[in-house]
Amino acid sequence: MLPSTAEGTSPRLSMNIQEQVGEQRAAVLLGLPMTEIWRFSRLAGLGHLEKGDRGEQVVFTSDELQRLCLLAAQSSK
Repeated sequence: MLPSTAEGTSPRLSMNIQEQVGEQRAAVLLGLPMTEIWRFSRLAGLGHLEKGDRGEQVVFTSDELQRLCLLAAQSSK
């Protein structure tokens, strides 16, 4: 059994949540409009939908975010 933190979640679980980036933050980090984030996400099959307080949004792992960055760089050539 994993030890829990002060918030009651395991350290591994809280680390995984922090490694995920929402679609709006991904757009800001990559300097791309949301439409481009969605397009690259669909084309490459990156990200997954998560339901939250504000509805559904696409979230990306740090690896997926890196792949989005590479796709955007290649498409600008």
